[in-house]
Amino acid sequence: MRLSILPSLHIKVVVGQPSPEESLLLETWATRETDTAWRLDRTRAVAAVEQGHDITLLHNFLIAAEDQPLPDSVEAFIKAVAQQGGALKSVASAVLLECASAEIAQQIAEHKETAKLCLPAGPRHLAVRTDQADKFRTALHILGFGWKI
Repeated sequence: MRLSILPSLHIKVVVGQPSPEESLLLETWATRETDTAWRLDRTRAVAAVEQGHDITLLHNFLIAAEDQPLPDSVEAFIKAVAQQGGALKSVASAVLLECASAEIAQQIAEHKETAKLCLPAGPRHLAVRTDQADKFRTALHILGFGWKI
């Protein structure tokens, strides 16, 4: 099978038919427009990276299926998706707490007993990792504050 890959991010079959595996690969990263045409889709591609798919497989497939070098826009798309698809990762669950005032939030966020256990999340909010909640509550009591559930 041979493909034509256009700067507009369109991928068209020009010779042969894609195998079921090739169609599945393309549909992981692109939106099907016809039986023989797809368009690379950023939303779909980022979701694929989030799910653990490796965009290098798509890149290698496109290079092998196209006689010409890939358009700069396609190379840029692949590079951006590779970087942005994994730009964030979950490291821990957290509790978002609302303080009675911005002053209290600042005092707790800056105090030596609590500063290492929370992060400011706006003028009146603090984020506390779930696994640090008990330590944070104990430190709050030392400062004279309570955490109403």
